[in-house]
Amino acid sequence: MRTIVRSGVVVAGTAALAASGLTLVGPAQADPAGLSITDVHYLTLDDLPEDFPDELFLPYVAPFCGIALEFDDATPGSSYRVRLSPEAQVEREAGWYAEEETGYAYIDCGFGEDVLVDGQTYTITVEQLGIRGRVVESTSTEFTYDEIDSPVDARLEVAGQVVDEDLPTGKPIDIAFDGAWEEGTTFHTRVVTVSAEDWDYWGWGFDSDFRTADRAAVAAAARAAARDDDGVAVVVVDGEEMELPFDLVVDEVTTGAPVTRFALPHTAGDSLAFVSIRAEKADRGSVYLGWDEPWWVVTSDPVAQFPAGWIKNPGRKSGAPVAGSSVGVTPAVLTHTGAVSGVKANYQWFLDGKKIPGATKRTYVPPAPSVGRHLTLGIQLTAPGYFPRNGSFDFGRVGQRSVPAGWVAAPAVRSGAPRVGRVSSVTGPALTATAVTSGATVYYQWFADGAKIPGARSSSWTPTAAYRGKNLTLGIAIAKPAWKSLHQTVSFGRIG
Repeated sequence: MRTIVRSGVVVAGTAALAASGLTLVGPAQADPAGLSITDVHYLTLDDLPEDFPDELFLPYVAPFCGIALEFDDATPGSSYRVRLSPEAQVEREAGWYAEEETGYAYIDCGFGEDVLVDGQTYTITVEQLGIRGRVVESTSTEFTYDEIDSPVDARLEVAGQVVDEDLPTGKPIDIAFDGAWEEGTTFHTRVVTVSAEDWDYWGWGFDSDFRTADRAAVAAAARAAARDDDGVAVVVVDGEEMELPFDLVVDEVTTGAPVTRFALPHTAGDSLAFVSIRAEKADRGSVYLGWDEPWWVVTSDPVAQFPAGWIKNPGRKSGAPVAGSSVGVTPAVLTHTGAVSGVKANYQWFLDGKKIPGATKRTYVPPAPSVGRHLTLGIQLTAPGYFPRNGSFDFGRVGQRSVPAGWVAAPAVRSGAPRVGRVSSVTGPALTATAVTSGATVYYQWFADGAKIPGARSSSWTPTAAYRGKNLTLGIAIAKPAWKSLHQTVSFGRIG
């Protein structure tokens, strides 16, 4: 069963509220009446040490509550401690900030059974310790801890049913309370999803050295975070680019009531979700509400196709369907909603209605054996939590590209009269550099009265007596694999 945590530093570690950033001076003897408490107030975000993780980089709202106080000391010491009466087993720290010439102390409100008691008046004593840990001076004040009135319990519900383990995507999720919040309270509600890989890496140790005092700017920047090519949210604050290791689903500050309903995007499936609320009110102890474990997010079964309006353009055909040349479609163009909802395009090429194994990209180069066959491209657009949308592009029958006549730089030149026993030949044709680099090749075939002469496949041939009186011609083909050849004929006349 999940436990509701209403406390101060639970997941960030109370050490973060301790003496981080303190600059301590050497020990000194106390001067009578030199130690005095100058201010006592409820702990706020502004009281946190400078190296406390910025709220922007936590998957939950900053979990602080408790008491903060300031004190003066005429003879600052190296060590201080805070005592409570009646005693409460909560974290507390004290120290001297030399640069500000002020002492600060923090008393965490605790969690579980070890908490500051609402309505209890505490005697708070700040003690300066000497070299051997002895108390050399102390000062006390009284403070009544008055916490914001809050519900006694909270839970997450889907369609009125309490959720204990998994949160679904694409469905309204309610934060339900037993009891009411105090009027006039301000709430910071945050719902965050973290990938399982990032959670395995970070655990509860989300941290950052980057801080900004402008909480509103942080929240606005986080909501406007742009995705890079790897899907990482990149936020720009104070001119610096920072990567967020999680996705903000809800990050809202409201007065009167917290955000009580949200929905997780289908793209959050198989990730972890954090839900947290911090309640604050002037002159009252703040309340942090969260769960002691993240929730596992499960992609809901689809009930409908995603809206067709998410697709601006499924793609446009490019290229002609000819063997040896690339043909395909441009990438699908999506709306912003479609992009952030995880719409993806999947492709499959077909010849005469049959799948081409391995042809699953936007482009395809038909081979020579596909000439004359019907080429189509199937496209399936998918989005997590939705049924897919299917379509196709018809490219027609695969043809052949022809070797252009312009690849012949100079025609073939014949030599030798067609007589028995004498050589007849041609020189050329000469090909252009483009033809040569494209892999074009010249082929020859001699004919007698239109019939192929067996074995006569070079640029020269010597007629024999068996061919006397027949009409001699030479067929020339400029060929390139998968292309339609360019044919030429050279006539030599009758063989004498």
